[in-house]
Amino acid sequence: MAADSPPISPARFSPQDRSPWWATVRATRRVLVMAPTMTSIKRLMDIAALLQGDVRVQLVFTVPPNVFNRGAARMLAALGAPLVPWEQVVRESFDLAVTANFGHIENVDAPVVVFSHGASRNSLARPRRRGALPVLGPVLGFSPSELIRGGMLVPSALALGHDRELRLLEEGCPQALPAARVVGDPCYDRLIAGGGMRESYRRALGLEPEQQLVVAASTWRQNSLLGSATPLLERLVRELPAPDYRIVLLTHPNIWAVHGEYQLRAWLAPYAARGLVVAGPDADWQPLLLAADWIVGDHGSVTLYGAATGVPVLLGAFPEQDVHPHSGAAALGALAPRLSDGVSIPAQLKHAADVFDADAMAQVAALISSEPGGFARHARRLLYGLLETGQPATPACLPAAPLPPSLDEFMGAPQVRVAL
Repeated sequence: MAADSPPISPARFSPQDRSPWWATVRATRRVLVMAPTMTSIKRLMDIAALLQGDVRVQLVFTVPPNVFNRGAARMLAALGAPLVPWEQVVRESFDLAVTANFGHIENVDAPVVVFSHGASRNSLARPRRRGALPVLGPVLGFSPSELIRGGMLVPSALALGHDRELRLLEEGCPQALPAARVVGDPCYDRLIAGGGMRESYRRALGLEPEQQLVVAASTWRQNSLLGSATPLLERLVRELPAPDYRIVLLTHPNIWAVHGEYQLRAWLAPYAARGLVVAGPDADWQPLLLAADWIVGDHGSVTLYGAATGVPVLLGAFPEQDVHPHSGAAALGALAPRLSDGVSIPAQLKHAADVFDADAMAQVAALISSEPGGFARHARRLLYGLLETGQPATPACLPAAPLPPSLDEFMGAPQVRVAL
């Protein structure tokens, strides 16, 4: 090749030949993974894992335009994913596309499967106009504006976690019911698989047997724990001192994408200087939930997943007007106690533990998936059905999360200096 010749992208194929002459492995199917955000990448890697070991399938990844793009390409690069520019993707064809977002799905020449990027679908889709009155409508992901483009239903399949979501879909976009497939939830299955590893996770995190771990979880937007209850962080670090307590903050990757790592860490620096562990957007949050003694959250997915861990969940923020009344988040909001200003945090944690109803919380967690333990099996069947080829003769499974780094290593991430 001449020195000034343009490099050949190893992920670029012609529509007629799924494996070009320079490819060592001759794949017969090409699957596009559309990953516009860090949030979606975490979900999509569980989907990609279902295709591991099959040399017939070549995965390629792309980052479609999205306001939350920041960090997505970097995260994919760190995973070693073969990344194809979006401008190239729209000129080519694929045997299948998988995504956990609805943006630009109509621009891809492939059957598209849309997965949820969180614990079911809970938030109401509302018009973003000043002065708009709140009216009960479809949940995000189940509105015609997301699923229908140019009068056509875009997704070939819409993967759902629970049977009850069929009712929500019928309310929001009944035209999409023929594409709906109930497959379960990968994070729920991995949490259940890791339930027996609690002590191993705690040891890996560096927790002493007598130390108690409080995990604070915030979704994004101004109605979240971080957006609306920031003083709670001050109370947590002030009233739950080390070494008796360790406090970890889990924040939605969209927060990092919008505000940037420097700014978010700068805002949180006073709390981090007093012991708050700020888990970055790349962190695997599942071992942290499974190691926790209490989870303090909001209406986001991580808080709802916390219902599956068997420990008390408390709410530091919960915007009932933005949560669909028939959703799993609403069920959690009706059960979990709310933190109040007039009582000390340790007293509220103790009370939550004393009155904790494990069976009732397990019923809330069961609203995440109506196919417990079955996501890998059902989702792989769906993918290979659309690929029109047989599945590998090996079991489909998703293992528990690996052991995490210690909390001290989490705190060793780039920090912003603060004057105390």
